[in-house]
Order: sequence, then C-alpha cells, then structure tokens
Amino acid sequence: MVVEQRPSSEVTDGGFCLAEHHVEQTSVKRGLETLYQRKARQIFEEQADHYVAEMDIEYEEIEVRNQRTKRGSCSTTGALGLNCRLMMAPPDVIDYIVIHELAHLREQSHTSAFWSFVAEHDPSYEEHAEWLEESSTKLIFSHEDL
Repeated sequence: MVVEQRPSSEVTDGGFCLAEHHVEQTSVKRGLETLYQRKARQIFEEQADHYVAEMDIEYEEIEVRNQRTKRGSCSTTGALGLNCRLMMAPPDVIDYIVIHELAHLREQSHTSAFWSFVAEHDPSYEEHAEWLEESSTKLIFSHEDL
C-alpha cells in the first residue's frame, strides 16, 4: 500500500494507492474502506448488468454495505444491497449472490420456482451457497470485525 499525492485512490497491480489528501482528512483505514467499497460497487454493477440481460430483469440501484453477517438483500423497490466483504470470496460466489438477489426481483420468497430460476443462471448455486456457509466468517477486514 502506498499513500501519495494523487487525485484519487485506486487499486493497481502492485496493491493499493491511496490519495494523500483523503488519508489526511480521515485515516488509512477509512481510505482503504472507501476504496474497497468503490471497487466493490464497480464489480457488483458489472456483474448485475451482465445478468439482468440474461435474466430479463431490471434493478434500480446497488447499495454497497459493510455488514458482519448479511451478504445481500433485495428491496421491493428494486434496490440490491450487497456486502463489500463479498469481494474476498471467489468470483463465482459473488456471481451467485448477485444472481440470488436479482432472482428476488422475480420471486420474493425462497420457493421452488425461485431456486429453479437461480439454477438456470448458476447451476452450481448449491456449491456456492455451501462455500458461503462454511467460509463467510473468514470474510473479515481485521480482528476488530470478529
């Protein structure tokens, strides 16, 4: 991680480059959290935009949150809430959560129709859900999160 004079923080091949002015106004920890959430939003939106065409569904917005236990949510107004900690999960698990929440726009409850729809777009969804059950407690930033 590097803190340097730059217009904005970004993720590079070498790691994190934080904008000095942002760190001075807040802290390194807050700078990293902000960058992480911004990158999460970008990836979640890219994935959601990919799947909406495939699933023939539309969403209103994506809200990125930092929650200890909740992975995702979907409101009746079409807002998807996704946990930025999912960025620490394998990409196919992120896809599963995006598909799962988008599927709630068609079917609100976890009915057999809901799971069939999820399976159409993620045939390995059970494996991904199992990974989350077994590993989601490892998706932490620091020991303070425990």
